Amino acid sequence: MESKYPDELTLIETEKEISEDNKFFQVDVLKAAMIFLVIFDHIVSWGIKRDIGVALWERISIPVFLIIMGFNMGLSFQGKGNLSLKELYSWNYFKSKILRYVIPFLILYAASTVIGLFMYNFNFIAMYDGQNYPNHGIINLFIGYLPFWGPGNWFIPVILTSILIFPLLYRGFTKKPVLTLIFCFIVEIALQLTVFFSIGDLYPGGSISWPKVHIRNMFMSNIFFYLSAIGLGMWFSFDYNLQSDRNSFMWLLYPISLAYIIVYQFFGFEFVINNVRLINGDYHFLVFPYSAFLFLIAIKFIPKKAEGRISRAIKLISKSTYHILLIQILGYGMVYAYWGTHYALDLPFTLDQIFDLVFVWIIFISFGIIWYKIDQQKHLLRRGLYYINLFIIFYSLFLFTFWIQGYWLPIPLLIIIAYSVTALITHFVIKRPLNTKILGLWTSFILLTFIMLVLQVGVLQPVDFWITLIVIWIFLIVSMTGTFLIYNSKKLNK
Repeated sequence: MESKYPDELTLIETEKEISEDNKFFQVDVLKAAMIFLVIFDHIVSWGIKRDIGVALWERISIPVFLIIMGFNMGLSFQGKGNLSLKELYSWNYFKSKILRYVIPFLILYAASTVIGLFMYNFNFIAMYDGQNYPNHGIINLFIGYLPFWGPGNWFIPVILTSILIFPLLYRGFTKKPVLTLIFCFIVEIALQLTVFFSIGDLYPGGSISWPKVHIRNMFMSNIFFYLSAIGLGMWFSFDYNLQSDRNSFMWLLYPISLAYIIVYQFFGFEFVINNVRLINGDYHFLVFPYSAFLFLIAIKFIPKKAEGRISRAIKLISKSTYHILLIQILGYGMVYAYWGTHYALDLPFTLDQIFDLVFVWIIFISFGIIWYKIDQQKHLLRRGLYYINLFIIFYSLFLFTFWIQGYWLPIPLLIIIAYSVTALITHFVIKRPLNTKILGLWTSFILLTFIMLVLQVGVLQPVDFWITLIVIWIFLIVSMTGTFLIYNSKKLNK
């Protein structure tokens, strides 16, 4: 009989899951749509994106996520009553944030580093230089950049720094809402000006100054650089009616923001002084009102409640967006290590590239959901075993995708793929979770098979491949025998 989870670590959401009580299905739809756009953004090159007006529809993904972060946190705090600032900064608040955001990030940090070392022949310096340098200096590793970098990594320190300011910001909105919203814009503008005056020209003498780039990255990888979007979201959490007097200012900010985006996207307009950009990045106070207006439109016209399979799928994707972001960082990081770019879709555009886009959507969304489901496991040992399975299969699928284009597939890789297919059939057909001991046996088997794969590809000579196969078959027999004995012992105990 399974233990009653003595080593329980229950996942607590960082913010009120608005969609769980089906109050804001609009938020679910937006989050699900935006994560698809994030994946799209990281695979489609700028050679294509410049010609399809992405600033008006695709580059809204991060601004909408920021607005939703503020909106959700505002509603979450409101649901807890009139709390003091000390009560808002409670241990339960920090604990929920750590479990929801920090722990998955640390798991990604460990898994991506191990996988990166595999891909760079266990040479850490080569891995760091290949994935980061010179765009991300060592100083950026201390703010949340991964040694095995992948696109979207910059948003993680933005999320982590948001933990520190949400309660204080909410308290401001409950006391002086107008002044607090203005303050959010002032802080963001002040940071932009700080970067402009303190860092200045990134191209002195015509050559790029990487130390300046690294320092700018530190400024641009924290929540204060995007505070106006968070402020707008939290402002809407108190009143999200587009036609209310309280939100009438949006009818003024929206056309200004739209006009800026149009001239920026189609005419290359930027505020430049002495050949130095006054405003850095694509996400700032001039573009956020456009996305905020679209957010209010979505809240108004998308149904508040929805039932059915499609609605449940949308809600599940919505809950899994953070894990999907993490898994796509790892996935695109592997593509970057293999190809030297994560922009797999480039000019000249061909129809088969559409299938590549659909493929990464399916893979990243699916594995992100699985990761989210794993984090709902209460039993630490089982959760750890599932993590091992998740990352081995994810990496092996990547290898299979690239190796299948050639003429040679390592047998250990084929065994891992067969194992993953069997696991899917077991889960969806038998629909019974494996006993922890049996799960441990087969996780050990796949881990050993993966080690044999690494040895076969990176260490052993072709004439020595038989050694890995003998080890795999021996442990396969052990796993099958152990499963049989455990299963029969359970039947006898009934």
